[in-house]
Amino acid sequence: MNASVKNWFNMNEIREARKLKRTSDPAERVIENLEYMINLTEVPELNLEERIVEEMNKTNTVNRHRHRKSGMMKKAAAISGIAAALGLGVVGSGFVSPTMASALSQVPLIGNVFQQYGDAGLQAGVKQGLYQPVDAADSHGGITLKSTGYIYDGTRISVALQREGKTGDGLLGEILSNGDRVTGGKGVIKDIKMLVNGENYFVGRYILEEGETGDSAILNFNDSLPFGTGTSGHPGDLGRPALGESFELTLQVNMTGGDQPYVLKFPVKKNTENLVLNPQSVKSHDGFSLTLDKLELTPISTRLTMTGEGEFKSLGEEYKIPDKYLYAGKHAFGVHIFDENNNRVDDLYDNRMNIIDGKYHIDFLFTPFKEKPKSVTIKPYVQKVDRTSGKFGEKKYISELEFKVDLK
Repeated sequence: MNASVKNWFNMNEIREARKLKRTSDPAERVIENLEYMINLTEVPELNLEERIVEEMNKTNTVNRHRHRKSGMMKKAAAISGIAAALGLGVVGSGFVSPTMASALSQVPLIGNVFQQYGDAGLQAGVKQGLYQPVDAADSHGGITLKSTGYIYDGTRISVALQREGKTGDGLLGEILSNGDRVTGGKGVIKDIKMLVNGENYFVGRYILEEGETGDSAILNFNDSLPFGTGTSGHPGDLGRPALGESFELTLQVNMTGGDQPYVLKFPVKKNTENLVLNPQSVKSHDGFSLTLDKLELTPISTRLTMTGEGEFKSLGEEYKIPDKYLYAGKHAFGVHIFDENNNRVDDLYDNRMNIIDGKYHIDFLFTPFKEKPKSVTIKPYVQKVDRTSGKFGEKKYISELEFKVDLK
């Protein structure tokens, strides 16, 4: 009997059983929904229902010897048992359908770090079933580092990291008020090297965010050019390929107290439908021209690519970057994006630009729109820069360089 026929019979049995007993308990409803999704998922030679029942029986056996646990705690443990079984089954096999991923995101501890501590885009991604569980881990020196899952939309990738083992220090170390990290102690991430399909992938900049505990974190990066490319000797050029629809990602994580990196390797696949526009529209004003190269909207991000050339004739020195900083004499450029109702998306990853061959290369990432807009307005601005501290000040919109884009 093939897998689809087996699943059909199993579902009939489950439906008949549920006619006899209905429950309003939220935790039990989660279990029922997971059973339903699991049985609809065809994975040859892998009887997930039996694996889950076996794991739940093990969990219930343990609970019977711990009478102090409440009923809710038992249900939480049972759900964790389901997650464990899935880890051995579907997740371990590398196969997770979008429907299954959506179901998994409702289970405590699965997708939780993105739901509660991720930005608006990651939270939306989990709700839409875009979270993909993975099972990648490396252990040595009494510490285990895991990647428990990711979200990837072809533009940005966010990876959930989890550490196991007693260290007394947070996974990201001590984070100061200015955002800098103190990476002393043991088991603290010092740096991360990425490889794509086995080849070094220099991202130049990645963002680490704290998770729900000191033992978890979110790693964020994308395929935009490293900051400073073309001027400070970093590898990479304008011809560097995008990450693409799918690839194998390897993370080599160096941590304090260890003499070798923790290596996490897993396949990554885009599972979103993106709206991509390439207007190639040009606006010019006051000696400066700006080209709108690409606008990409996804469920978890908004990406804008523009090219600028020339210098504003009428703007004073206060709108130029001071001599002691990179790109001295150039303008401190920024962009805001609004929908037709004047709702603005927020910046992601501390957006920055590159100056290559005298041109401004702007590749900015923003949070997604809550709903697909009918149109967007792109408003470029320059900022005043303090000549001593280098801090940005007042923003000045350049209305003559605005773009309005109608979305189909």
